[in-house]
Amino acid sequence: MKSTRRRFFPNRQLYAMLLPNLVLFVGLTVYPIIWSLRYMLYDYDGIQNVIRLAEGHYLIDFGHEITGQFELKACGEPGQQIELRFGEELQQGGRSVRYDMRCNCTYVETWTLSGQEDTLEPYEYKAFRYVELIGPAGVMREDSFAAIVRHYPLDEAACRFDSKDRMLKQIWDMCKLGVQLCAQENYVDCPTREKGQYLGDNTIIGHTHMYISGDMRLFKKAIRDFARSVEVCPGLLAVAPGNFMQEIADFSLQWPMQLLTYYQHSADREFLEEMYPIAEGILAYFKKYAREDGLLENVKEKWNLVDWPDNLRDGYDFPLTRPVSDGCHNVINVFYYGCIQTVQAIRDILNIPYEDELQTLKQAFANAFYRPETKLFADAVQSDHSSLHANIFPLLFDMAPSDSIDTLVSLIAEKRLSCGVYMSYFLLKALAAHGKTELEYELITCEDERSWVNMVREGATSCFEAWGKEQKWNTSLCHGWASSPIPVLIEHILGLTPSKPGWTELRFAPRIPEGMQAFSLEFLTVSGPIRIEYSDGRLFLEAAEGITVVE
Repeated sequence: MKSTRRRFFPNRQLYAMLLPNLVLFVGLTVYPIIWSLRYMLYDYDGIQNVIRLAEGHYLIDFGHEITGQFELKACGEPGQQIELRFGEELQQGGRSVRYDMRCNCTYVETWTLSGQEDTLEPYEYKAFRYVELIGPAGVMREDSFAAIVRHYPLDEAACRFDSKDRMLKQIWDMCKLGVQLCAQENYVDCPTREKGQYLGDNTIIGHTHMYISGDMRLFKKAIRDFARSVEVCPGLLAVAPGNFMQEIADFSLQWPMQLLTYYQHSADREFLEEMYPIAEGILAYFKKYAREDGLLENVKEKWNLVDWPDNLRDGYDFPLTRPVSDGCHNVINVFYYGCIQTVQAIRDILNIPYEDELQTLKQAFANAFYRPETKLFADAVQSDHSSLHANIFPLLFDMAPSDSIDTLVSLIAEKRLSCGVYMSYFLLKALAAHGKTELEYELITCEDERSWVNMVREGATSCFEAWGKEQKWNTSLCHGWASSPIPVLIEHILGLTPSKPGWTELRFAPRIPEGMQAFSLEFLTVSGPIRIEYSDGRLFLEAAEGITVVE
């Protein structure tokens, strides 16, 4: 048996090219959609390889997750067939592709030859790392094996991170690649099973993508995509664009947060003004579910998600059936509070007068969910169970009594990442809101079963849908909503945030944890690049001319 070790890298002479896919979105600016580079498997000693298992039987490893189409040339007798198998993993034993994938996709196809030299032209893109080819001996051209890799344009020079901590660098790269591959003609929650743009996922994906790409156009488009779903429901759909009529209450309440985040990074006041009525419409939609004290109950028209998958809800004590059970529960109300808080911040920016609703609602929330005897918040009005999820948001949105803060932080320290990767974004931000960045960093880099390190241990090159392959029944192995370490490291650990919209003024408040190894980071903002280096306990910051640094 012959084994050929090869490295996967661009053929600079023939294949350094863009595939121009121009998609016109009605009423939108035309965006560059796909960044497609043709990569060749080429003779080189490296970890990526092509193995000839037998005559006409090949196993190809691209070295990491990619999105795109596989291409090859073949010339055989008319009617001869080649079977193509694609997957993100190998079967046990490592000599065949797991094409019946855990994410519910079956990536096996049959290609029938014409008798002439044929070039494989797949109909649709896939997400895969491995390809297995089985066909007649001598018909496939080994030098033609290629992948056309596609994703939204991303300039690698726009964001560069390096660290002497090898695991931290792997976590960063894994999260970056996950978001990069989930950025197609719009954001997709995963490029395999659904290929849908989910509103809640975008809270994390859009935030991360702005940093790794220095390009805010796709996030802006995503915000507008969901704004247009008001034509179906003023409370927004959970998936857009498309005809999948899914509605998730938690996701709808995050849309104003995404709008405000985009504005803080872009200073695009015109877009903020244009979108503002949609935010007001969301509040008006949910107020119809408010009881006398202002808290929401029986929000039955939309799925009350809390977290996903459902086995990572930390025993949340409220029946999240569809439609949701009668009653008043915690997480839908903290998202509602956060939505009002965000909309009031937008009104402040736009100089729109309003009556502050937050103090009254905060008191009603405490009356319903706070348990003074434990100094924790309960999951539901008639429950005394205090899940991790019920206590993250009171920290994040400053809803907790001051004498309960230490107890809430202790609960997080005890339960750690007893949640889904989606919820980890809010958990880490909640810790940062109270200066608990040592714990925040420890959770990002911990080696628990539920951790980003566990993804790396399980062979991830792009971040997973869950903490591990077996922690969800149909885990996607490329899911951008697990990328929270990137914005969290930048904003909370390194302490770099825009103190004025558009990064004209940079707030620099680093909280470097003890033991953090040397690193360097450079990223692009609308006002220019920012670079930070850390070594031997010393920090160096450089910002583009025109960016004022405040501490």
